[in-house]
Amino acid sequence: MADGKTKGTPKGTEKGSAFDLLHEEVRSLVKERFRSPTPIQRMVIPEVMAGRNVLILSETGSGKTESALLPIFDRMQRESLPPISTLYMTPLRSLNRDLLGRITWWSQKLGFDVSVRHGDTPQYERTMHAQNPPDMMISTPETLQALLTGKLMRAHLANIRFIVVDEVHELVAGKRGVQLSVGLERLKKLIRAAGGKDPQIVCLSATVGNPNDVAGYFMRDAKVVNTEKGERVRLTVVAPATAKAADDETETDAKRRIDFIASAIEKKQSMLVFTNTREAAERLSSRLKSSRPDLPVQTHHSSLSREVRMKAEDEFKAGKLKALLCTSSLELGIDIGLVDFVIQYGSPRQVSKMLQRVGRAGHSLGRTSEGVIIATGVDDAFESAVIAKMAIEGRMEPCRVYGQSLDVLAHQAVGMSMELWEAPLAEILETTAKAAPFHALRSRDVLDVCAVLQKAGYAWLNAKEDAKADGHEERMMKMEEIVTLARQAGWEKSLFPKLVLKRRKPAFSYYFGNLTTIPDVKSYKVFDIVSRQNVGTLDAEFVSLHGGPGAEFIVNGHGWRMIEVAEDRILAEPLHSYDAAIPAWEGELIPVPYEVAQEVGMLRAAVKRDGKAALKDYPVSPEAAKMMVDAAQKHERMPGADELSLEYGLLEGDAYLVVHSCFGSLVNETLGRAVSSLLASKFGSIGLKADAYRIVFRLGDITQWRDVAAVLRGLEPGILRQALELSLPDTDLFRWRFSHVARRFGIISRDADVGKPYLKKVIEAYRGSPVFREALNELFQEKLDVERASDVLRLMTAGKVKVSESAGLSYFARLGILKRYELVGEPRPEHEIFAIFRERILGTKIGLVCTNCTNVAYMGTVGEADAFECRRCGSRLLASVPLKRVQEAKALLENHVKKKAMTAEERAIVDRLLAGSYLVVASGADALKVLAGRGIGPSTAGRILARMSHGDGLLRDILEAEKSYAKTRRFWQDR
Repeated sequence: MADGKTKGTPKGTEKGSAFDLLHEEVRSLVKERFRSPTPIQRMVIPEVMAGRNVLILSETGSGKTESALLPIFDRMQRESLPPISTLYMTPLRSLNRDLLGRITWWSQKLGFDVSVRHGDTPQYERTMHAQNPPDMMISTPETLQALLTGKLMRAHLANIRFIVVDEVHELVAGKRGVQLSVGLERLKKLIRAAGGKDPQIVCLSATVGNPNDVAGYFMRDAKVVNTEKGERVRLTVVAPATAKAADDETETDAKRRIDFIASAIEKKQSMLVFTNTREAAERLSSRLKSSRPDLPVQTHHSSLSREVRMKAEDEFKAGKLKALLCTSSLELGIDIGLVDFVIQYGSPRQVSKMLQRVGRAGHSLGRTSEGVIIATGVDDAFESAVIAKMAIEGRMEPCRVYGQSLDVLAHQAVGMSMELWEAPLAEILETTAKAAPFHALRSRDVLDVCAVLQKAGYAWLNAKEDAKADGHEERMMKMEEIVTLARQAGWEKSLFPKLVLKRRKPAFSYYFGNLTTIPDVKSYKVFDIVSRQNVGTLDAEFVSLHGGPGAEFIVNGHGWRMIEVAEDRILAEPLHSYDAAIPAWEGELIPVPYEVAQEVGMLRAAVKRDGKAALKDYPVSPEAAKMMVDAAQKHERMPGADELSLEYGLLEGDAYLVVHSCFGSLVNETLGRAVSSLLASKFGSIGLKADAYRIVFRLGDITQWRDVAAVLRGLEPGILRQALELSLPDTDLFRWRFSHVARRFGIISRDADVGKPYLKKVIEAYRGSPVFREALNELFQEKLDVERASDVLRLMTAGKVKVSESAGLSYFARLGILKRYELVGEPRPEHEIFAIFRERILGTKIGLVCTNCTNVAYMGTVGEADAFECRRCGSRLLASVPLKRVQEAKALLENHVKKKAMTAEERAIVDRLLAGSYLVVASGADALKVLAGRGIGPSTAGRILARMSHGDGLLRDILEAEKSYAKTRRFWQDR
């Protein structure tokens, strides 16, 4: 169903409506698709037809796609436009596919060609695009970068009259938007050079809190057209509870939430269940399928293959599935048919996220979008209540737009050198600075970036012929000269205009190998040391930041401790307690904005003061309200939104200082990192954990709280950024970001697996360079908010943010320290873990080979072996061998018996087989169990058996030996 389509047979358009402005052929087709213009179409169509640049802000299902396209179809009918006249940009290939299906209907009726171009487009189709280009091309931001360098395609791109950019809110928040903004300026320059005018740009977006900032990102002099659904959003925050029998002690909060979702799926025709992370979607799906195997549900997220996602989308649209458990992968406008209801599992953390997600329900004009947010804890309930109220009222936090990025500049500079053979630096500066993110770009930035490209071998800097008169001969300049020139006063006027960037041969592989700004993320498979089963995966970023033997983490709903980190896998043991474990999805969580956190602070204080009455204007269920009121009453004095309340004390033997600060995720992270960095020289490392409502410092000694408090009170806005710039380069987070930036600059191969020692050397070699500065820039733009944090410090100085101190840790302080995470399974008892290990050891398949006559005396599992004597010769010297190695062992023992020559390696294997057979003679079945342990050779097995342990005691000794082997495997020779 097309956007805005309503049921029934259309009877024609409204008299005097926006549709009447359209060409007759387009207008006649509109009658087949729409009864009348939607509100957004009434407002947008005249603006686009008047030739204005327009930002369209509206929810899914409002008809905004057609509001942008119908005027373009009109122009196609009125004028003979050369191909390619229209470029439609989408951030996801899945949207490309969905959009092509919708536009094809119009193209077949109106007689124009439409085609999709992206990274996976076959070479045959690419050749056809160059030789016989379509009238309209649907593409991605990355593909535009490739098209801009092709000789034939550049000629066709010069004909572009209209550009539509879809899902703009997704693009402007990251480097893909930065890249596209420069790409569009390069495209405009190409069109102008061919004698054309700047193309008309129409951007489509979900509603955002700062539309003017978003509109100015890709367009100049843009008209903002905004229609909000507002009163047609119905949201409720729930905390599911069920009556449980007095003797039922096993039912958990998570179980009740699962039952609530299952019940909702049964009652509704079709629904989406959104989670904030891929892990949560998988875990929720697993639990639902386990508790209700008959429920037709499936998982949908970006880590799944395209085929799996398409199958889920098609089956949901066809009614074969009643629910999809998804992440942000289904926030965008992919057509999946009718959705009745939306469940958000846990707080969506941002109002804009909630509106996008609930907007998928009632995906047609005039219907109310209905959904619930399932609160998974106290913090979650307060946050969800605020977000739900703001969403209903149409109040949104501003969208953070991404600024200048030097790695993007490097890529674009090489692209321009490929277009022009030699690109004047002044021209690179002029073109790039027209893009909104680069409005403050300086000539020295361009020179520094080009110097890095020269050092990497992708281009070289030259002075043009007319510079020889100034004493600068045409040659490749040395790095030292570049630095010297950059420091000379007035060099920008005298020499900079004469410098050019010439591409070198490796420029092509660099440019096309870095079309995407999205980093390639390596994954590690996690194996349970007890069962030897694969239990999940961890992203390389998580391992880089938190990894190493002994690190505790949560994956697949359970807690684990790393035993061994290898090249592509991690060996881990199960945890009985999750208190210190870090969830694998923590890095995926989007930040809670300042605006939301401030309202949460006000609501918490109001609930503390007025109880349930404070919640009368909030859409919360009675159970959720009770949870919030009960929690507020547990806090002696609830700090408000304009306070910093410091609490210090001991919890489970550790000393903490908790700063209650309702300033949002990024501000609290900024303040916490700055304070901890300034104290590092005095105390060394101080544990830091920040969320949207508190900053938690883990202290070495309780007396240190005074020093932390003093630094926080004395922190000045002017030194905040400086303190962070000095401390961040020593963090794993910076090193991880640097590795991605270095790949975008091309100084590290995109597929290289770089270890920490090597990476530290590269960082030191490029300290102070654009690569180094851009890694810091990423952290400041994505993980921190120095500007807002500085505002908070200024308000503290002015007394408008009050600071108080108190001894003891309140309920909300302990909540932050011992934070639990949604969808974490119950800790598995030790006896269950041990039972899995016992089953694995006893179920290990082996063969017993006689070392005397080489007969295979037994093949089966360790647990079933009951005879330890060769039936052929009667010898008890039996070597235990993994079943797949039996024939190999038999052949080596035959050579041994026949005294044939063997290599040193073969002799070593035979010696181990003989040593193992002596243990079988002495200890029988116990020897087989020990030798079945991973990494346990005869000498280690002998030490274990010498302890005379039996039964479970022996198995525990085997398990400890396996762990020891995993930790020291690099140095272990005893196999």
